[in-house]
Amino acid sequence: MSLDRIKKQLHSKSIFFSEDRILDQPSVIGYDKQFRWSWMLTQLNTFYVVSDLKATTITVETIESNLKESFNYGKKNYKGWPRGFQSAIGVVNILISENVSEEAKVYCKKLKSGKKWAGFAIPVVIDASKKEIFFFDKKPMWGMIYFPYFKRMIEELTV
Repeated sequence: MSLDRIKKQLHSKSIFFSEDRILDQPSVIGYDKQFRWSWMLTQLNTFYVVSDLKATTITVETIESNLKESFNYGKKNYKGWPRGFQSAIGVVNILISENVSEEAKVYCKKLKSGKKWAGFAIPVVIDASKKEIFFFDKKPMWGMIYFPYFKRMIEELTV
């Protein structure tokens, strides 16, 4: 998996993207706004922040610092209805590396990123050496209406 492949996937889905740096790492950032009746008439503004860390080992600390920076990026660049007023923000933070710690894999699978006010920070790691993807394995209660969408998008962007 590479940033170029992510760009192609975003482009194929007609999702606007740009290139930037998150924590001084080259990153591709996609932005999508969706409104669904099934989401109880809410608008979801999703940022897909993808960084290739090459051979840097991804640890829980790496994920948390990237999630924080990516969520701040999303809040700063969010344009729309006030959060919480029939509107939410989602940040899917995808980190790619050839070295991923076991703790980092568990962190992503158990979705330990915590709750945000009218927002979601979703960690995803890709072990490039084994071509394995790690993200939440079950929907949380908080925001459960959005998680089938997040899961589908993560799978489609990382295949």
